[in-house]
Amino acid sequence: MRFTSAFLLCVLLIPALSFAQGDRRYPAGRRGDHESSTLSVFSENGELFFLVLNGVNQNNAPQSKIRVEGLPEYGNDVEIVFADNRTPAIKRRINIADPVDGREVNMTLKIERNREGYAQLRFHKCTEVDHNYHPPQDEYVMNYGKPQQTNTVTETTYTDPNTGQLVTQTTTTTTNETGYNRHQETPPPPPPPPAPVAMDQQTFNDVKQMIANSSFEDTKLSTAKTILTNNYISTDQVMEICKLFSFEDSKVAFAKFAYNKTVDKNSYYKVGSVFDFDSNKKVLNDYISRGGR
Repeated sequence: MRFTSAFLLCVLLIPALSFAQGDRRYPAGRRGDHESSTLSVFSENGELFFLVLNGVNQNNAPQSKIRVEGLPEYGNDVEIVFADNRTPAIKRRINIADPVDGREVNMTLKIERNREGYAQLRFHKCTEVDHNYHPPQDEYVMNYGKPQQTNTVTETTYTDPNTGQLVTQTTTTTTNETGYNRHQETPPPPPPPPAPVAMDQQTFNDVKQMIANSSFEDTKLSTAKTILTNNYISTDQVMEICKLFSFEDSKVAFAKFAYNKTVDKNSYYKVGSVFDFDSNKKVLNDYISRGGR
């Protein structure tokens, strides 16, 4: 007899799915010490939806299977809002507990399509609340009520490409959540992008040979720029390539182009030593002081 009355009442109340009238709370002293009734809703076809209970949206992200625990009301207004923005919302009023003795139950409803393709909310099953419930991985489980604020502090360590030093960045993220997916761990933050690495010596030797073999100054410059499209370079390597050019204008043009592809910009002031004229050194220094713009 422990659950017979609750189960029978659930079954008797289901066919109309309009359920009881009124705004009745659980009878005093009849609710469980730890939990009240729960409502589970799932989409038979895996359609994503928002569940609104008593005018309160229960999930911030659309789900296909939701379990809401700790319902404070005996009679509840249920609204299903579909994420596709095309399917009309479903509104029903249901009873979630035995109205005689207030016994806690878990009512499960399913969303299905009729022959005409219209979405409907149907009774699936009604069971006694399991205080040790272990949901499947794809079920979104939450407590009824106000969103809880969560502060997440993340520390990320990476190598500064300009100084070569380790830098620790602390980020605090504040989120408002009403539920969670049990058995799903929060993914770690993505790692910072790897610091760029200059060409190894063998590759650089091949690059210098390719540039040097070009017959014309313009061809040398265009070849050098093309190589840096998909490669990084060091300050010393920039200086070596500059020495392959015959004219100062070409050296300045390449030095300016290579600045943003250099892994050790803090040493880039040394490139000015390859110029014969102070005016060109000033042009490069001004370019560096503007951050390569």
